[in-house]
Amino acid sequence: MRLLDVLGTWLPVLTVVVAALAVRTAPAHRVMLMITATGVGVMMVGLLVALAVVRRVCLDSVPPAVLPGDAAATVYDTFVRFLRDSTLTLLVVSVITALVAYLYGPGRLARGVRTAADRGTTATGRALDNAGARTGAVGRRLAGHRQWITGVVMGAAALTLVLWNHPTVGAVALVVGIALAVLLVLAILAAAAGAAGQTAEQAEQRTVP
Repeated sequence: MRLLDVLGTWLPVLTVVVAALAVRTAPAHRVMLMITATGVGVMMVGLLVALAVVRRVCLDSVPPAVLPGDAAATVYDTFVRFLRDSTLTLLVVSVITALVAYLYGPGRLARGVRTAADRGTTATGRALDNAGARTGAVGRRLAGHRQWITGVVMGAAALTLVLWNHPTVGAVALVVGIALAVLLVLAILAAAAGAAGQTAEQAEQRTVP
């Protein structure tokens, strides 16, 4: 049981470290990120299937006269709970990572999603600007450093999950939801800077390869 607890604690950390090294050393970071996230997701699905198969085998091997089926299932689930929770968490993180990497790519669907998001935040920001809630210099700074700010927010979300003690699927969804909400709010504030802020944002977008 001690070994399973250790695996459940360090499996996400080791997986993230190895995946980060693989992405860092690859020439095409985004493509490697998608490949790595997909590979990790497939491995986590395989591990969940293996845990389910082993659970069935273990329960079938215990005679009912020695230990009732419900009690045996409870014992097994207690042994593997941290490992299973970590596996589910890594599966969700890998799916989200692969989706984000795709949305940052040149695909038609990815461009359509980014365009729709930009139009929505820009329209909301302009509505605030027309209503007199102009963000001014703060909005211009947000528009001029949008890529850096996005990286900081996503990095903070990833660090939160790494430092979280046994993060669950719900915890991952909560952190990702907060990060997306923060990015949306910051994009709206950048768009509410007025004409100068929009010019800075367009100039930054032209510098993106």
